[in-house]
Amino acid sequence: MSSADPLFEPVIADVAAASRPLRRAPPPHLPALANWALFLDLDGTLCDYRDDPADVALTPALRATLSLLWTRLAGALCVLSGRSADDLDRILGTLKLPRIAEHGGAGFAEHDRHYQVQLLAVEIHLAEISAVNPGTWVERKPSSCVLHYRQVPERAECLRAALSPLLPKFDRLRLLDGVLVFEFAARERDKGTALIGQMQLPPFAARIPVVVGDDVTDEDAFVAAIELGGFGIGVGERLSLAAKYHLDDAAAVRRWLSGLAGDAHA
Repeated sequence: MSSADPLFEPVIADVAAASRPLRRAPPPHLPALANWALFLDLDGTLCDYRDDPADVALTPALRATLSLLWTRLAGALCVLSGRSADDLDRILGTLKLPRIAEHGGAGFAEHDRHYQVQLLAVEIHLAEISAVNPGTWVERKPSSCVLHYRQVPERAECLRAALSPLLPKFDRLRLLDGVLVFEFAARERDKGTALIGQMQLPPFAARIPVVVGDDVTDEDAFVAAIELGGFGIGVGERLSLAAKYHLDDAAAVRRWLSGLAGDAHA
């Protein structure tokens, strides 16, 4: 694995972040909330991870908090997730929140035949790898494909080694090394490009972008937020290279959001 290989940039960033000696301070309850555009990751940020991703759901208290925040921010509250659009619709339901799926790559495969062919080939390869690694499973999204290994975290290095030979075969995809997942997604799209696009639209335009996320896939959004005058808030054990602040876990995120919203359900 070469440090110059752009396909492995998320992996390299994670290793470098893990070597940082100090954790960032928790974010303050800033009075400038009215000028924020808030972007929230879902799994590991708003909600705790589950062994089965289908078990993830919003509690009534969290749903109320998000609704209050959406009102207080005049609609400038967006869920920016790696989940599929259908999953986000299922989890968020009737909440009036903009939502960006598949790390900003939702719908990409529909408009690119060459990408579709490569994605199908990746799915076949991941299925073969999963078949010889019990405890792993493959999730095919419309525009990306994921190998989950939450049940066998000790297999991370073995799986990474099995995936490495695939990288030169697929020039349209990059490998995201996330929290107990490996995901092949579009190289042209990420959470950073998605955030920049959303910030061009009302009511997000001219606000300060604030991103909250726990995974390496959120680093692109942190960097984009900084470029637009905002900042990131990292979550969990992984130490972010770009996030200005830090919260310990999803429960801490929920408490912080509840305080921002002035929610009595804290």
